[in-house]
Amino acid sequence: MKKIIFAAVIFLSTTASAASRINPVNEKVMKTFNEVFKNASAPAWNVSGDYYEASFVNASVKTRALFDSKGRLVQTIRYYTEIGLPSNVLYKVKRAYAEKEVCGVIETTNSSGINYSIILKDDKKYIHINADTKGETETVAEYVRGDK
Repeated sequence: MKKIIFAAVIFLSTTASAASRINPVNEKVMKTFNEVFKNASAPAWNVSGDYYEASFVNASVKTRALFDSKGRLVQTIRYYTEIGLPSNVLYKVKRAYAEKEVCGVIETTNSSGINYSIILKDDKKYIHINADTKGETETVAEYVRGDK
């Protein structure tokens, strides 16, 4: 009886170990990923239906990339500070919101273009704005700071 239990434990641990080594990403997706994000460090993959999402750091910028099953890059989302904003966008944001500090930027790139979701703050509130590549902005929401 002990031999049967021991054999079952060995079998299950070997099966689990082999399953954890299976790469959930197809070759086309990996080829595109490796071509586009050569310096990506430690990508973590999620699979949802026909889409593959990689989360990783590339040039000190947290990034998520979405691929379809044919290996085409569908969307990228990058998270960074004002240093990563294009100069024309940063200039217009700083002019329109002169008394505000940029807390963070979420850059989304897809077939519709590039959108910058920017969080600004001052002593009293947070402001969420959207900006396009021309630097045109719109205020999405304002929040009273709860940390003051």
